[in-house]
Amino acid sequence: MNVRQHLLRARDLLARGQPEMAESALSDAIDASLAAEDIVLLTQARFALGEFLFQQERDEEALPYLQAVVRTERVDGSVDAEVKASARMLRQIRGIEPR
Repeated sequence: MNVRQHLLRARDLLARGQPEMAESALSDAIDASLAAEDIVLLTQARFALGEFLFQQERDEEALPYLQAVVRTERVDGSVDAEVKASARMLRQIRGIEPR
């Protein structure tokens, strides 16, 4: 499976109420993006897992993924949405903004 397929699978599993399987699919998406050596897909996969963990209120686990996304810079703006959303979640985790 490629990265996008893993991400779609995770979304489907969440919709069916299977968060453990969805988390596994998101981890698989990260592995696939590393294998593909694609920084944009890696950032999207990290964001997806960080957001999932944040929504599950597993903040300590979400931190490294969200921080990695925020550190990603792309001149073409291809990951700007993920970077901004991750920064917002990090502010919420730190209590700077309300959840």
